[in-house]
Amino acid sequence: MMKKPSLIKRFFSFLLRLCVVLVLMAAIAVGSFEGVTYYLTGSFTSVKKAVKEETDQSGTEDSTEATTVDNKNMENTLVFVHDDMNNKDYTALNMYNTKTEAMDVLLLPCNAQVSVSSTLLKEIRNTMTEAGSSVNMADVARAFGDKKYEMFAKIVEDISGAKISGYDVISSTNFKKLLNVAGGVSYHFNNAISYRDTENILQTIDAGDVILDGTTAYALFTYMDGTDGEESSRLERVNTYLTSYMEALLSKNNTSAIAKKYDSLVTAEGKSGLTSTEDILKNLTTDALTIRIMQGSESKGIFTLDSQKVKLQVAGLAKQAEAYSQSSSSKSSTGTTSTSAATGSTESSKNYSIEIYNAAYVSGLAGQWESYLESEGYSISLVDSYQEEGPLSQTRINVTQDGMGQDLLTYFPDAEINVVDSISTGGDIQIYIGTDSTNVPAGSDSTTDTEDETVTDSSLDDESDSTDSTDSTDSTDVGDDDDTTTSGGYDFGSDSEQ
Repeated sequence: MMKKPSLIKRFFSFLLRLCVVLVLMAAIAVGSFEGVTYYLTGSFTSVKKAVKEETDQSGTEDSTEATTVDNKNMENTLVFVHDDMNNKDYTALNMYNTKTEAMDVLLLPCNAQVSVSSTLLKEIRNTMTEAGSSVNMADVARAFGDKKYEMFAKIVEDISGAKISGYDVISSTNFKKLLNVAGGVSYHFNNAISYRDTENILQTIDAGDVILDGTTAYALFTYMDGTDGEESSRLERVNTYLTSYMEALLSKNNTSAIAKKYDSLVTAEGKSGLTSTEDILKNLTTDALTIRIMQGSESKGIFTLDSQKVKLQVAGLAKQAEAYSQSSSSKSSTGTTSTSAATGSTESSKNYSIEIYNAAYVSGLAGQWESYLESEGYSISLVDSYQEEGPLSQTRINVTQDGMGQDLLTYFPDAEINVVDSISTGGDIQIYIGTDSTNVPAGSDSTTDTEDETVTDSSLDDESDSTDSTDSTDSTDVGDDDDTTTSGGYDFGSDSEQ
């Protein structure tokens, strides 16, 4: 009689048969699936792979389309605020749509780390042989010297897709004059900050609500707090401040004077044929103007711009600008303001651009009057000397329309007002200060002794001395690279004046 297999042997035998059956079933299933696939597609290529490739291709096409910037109606320019004290360039990209008159401003981080295309990297390496796959803007500045702004423009164009049409360069001293245009802007400090003035004296701005003039506002612009996100924090403060600044600036009725002031303080390159500063400001409203921070991320104090995100951001802004439509009410109100300013009559001279000439041969006199009148809310577009007739004993005021300049008699009671056909230097009112106006009212802030003896540009140097160029060192905390927040921003390339 045969002995039955043990229970263990029977169990393993059953397990083996079960495995064979399962393998056969799997083989049949796979064979059937691939057979059907082959029949339908003519290939044993995995359907999954085919779908993945199609999805990837579709995604690439969508991404390429989304990052293509429509430069058709765009005038994209850069503004560099150069600080000699810390040798930094504070940069903004201005995107102006000539059809809709919308303006977007993107603030760039200082010393940004960027990855550029291989073509541009090759060009950079001709000068910076040690350049890696990404470059730091501060290193570029040192390597390229006088040509740094041209290379900055190429880099921004490369990473953003925006065609750069030109750029403006303004010193930190003259930039403070622009910040003074609004007549003082309120800003809330969460913490006190310290900075050094032009005489290297430590100054402190206490926490709380503070009315900022050009000098203290510039301290806010440059302050670094020493945290890992200090540059992000600085950019956020700039964003917040400039929102209020532009609201105050655009509420004024003297955009023409502001434009002339700006143009007198900057050095423009490659901007011929572009919309003038005055035309940009003429119909600009806070609704049509936004300020943002260029996309990127900061880690341990290093802010890296994300080229892909920047391209998406710029392409999106250009698309929005093209679709922008100002309300008829905002345009009509702006137009009304412009018209009333043009009619003159006995309207305030604060709505016009004023040129001051030192005709008394008193060193620094025009600069003192410039500081004082600007503190009173007037817009001074030019300071110069006048020596064609010898010292004038009586102050002379030239205007282009009858009734203009009457309010200036408050400051120059003995002046004569002359109506002239035109003013060739571009201003609306000229004041030739005579020896009867050598006593500038208290509160004038002049620190110039070599000012108006030269011409136009020297007058800027003269005013430059009266405002100091602070550098600050630390900034507040928090910082984020999102910059998707829209604020009534500051168009660096379109305001001006002091």
